[in-house]
Amino acid sequence: MEDIVALEERAKELRCLYAIDAVLADRRQTLESVFNRIVEEIPAGWQNPSSTGACIEYLNRRFVGPGFAEGAPLMERSLSLMGLGVGRLVVSDSTAGAMSGTSDFLEEEGELLRRVSRRIEEFLEWKHAEMLGAQTPRDRNHWAWRKRFAEAMAGALEAGRFGVSRIYLGGSTARGEAGPGSDIDLYIQSDGSEGQRRELSLWIEGWSLCLGQVALEQTGQSFPEGIMNIQWLDAEPDMRQRAEYQELTLGRAVGSDG
Repeated sequence: MEDIVALEERAKELRCLYAIDAVLADRRQTLESVFNRIVEEIPAGWQNPSSTGACIEYLNRRFVGPGFAEGAPLMERSLSLMGLGVGRLVVSDSTAGAMSGTSDFLEEEGELLRRVSRRIEEFLEWKHAEMLGAQTPRDRNHWAWRKRFAEAMAGALEAGRFGVSRIYLGGSTARGEAGPGSDIDLYIQSDGSEGQRRELSLWIEGWSLCLGQVALEQTGQSFPEGIMNIQWLDAEPDMRQRAEYQELTLGRAVGSDG
């Protein structure tokens, strides 16, 4: 029964992300319309939709959704544009923590909040560039060249040497929505030692810095610390993650001696 409940919760979160992606995909909308629609969609992804509400604060303006309660337990995430703070995304739940008395929100809800806020930031990057008249045509496909380089890197990676089982592409590049300032999100399932992870991190850092220079030439956006963002996975992705990730082909078989 617990497994069924957990799967139902993950399905709710995934439907919430899909709904928000659909909102953000319509680039003809004003910021006001986008924010008002997002705060309406957010509660459906939380464990208690009927007592959950959301609020977006952006450049001293507030967009408050139904059910948002200032005095209730809150979780929040800052919103940044080009490295500068421009606001925050806040979720309230008037019944959070009432049963257990130990934790107001689920860990998975924190991850969902992170994913939603990142999607909003990517939209803001695009909208900001559009308003400045600097938006490059959509057929430039910022996601496409990012994906090609990620595939090339995975193809050159020696899985056995670094103790890598699988590597996945995620985020805006996997969704085909990457903007000029987007990172390349990599999710690496590793069975190796801490030493192998450190060695792999240094190996990827070289690629990341090189691709940051490519990104600068392609978009004018600077990535002084590199363009690749690594997340380590200690187990196979769950149902929700699999729907968002694209597995990349490793260059050598797992466990190869080279």
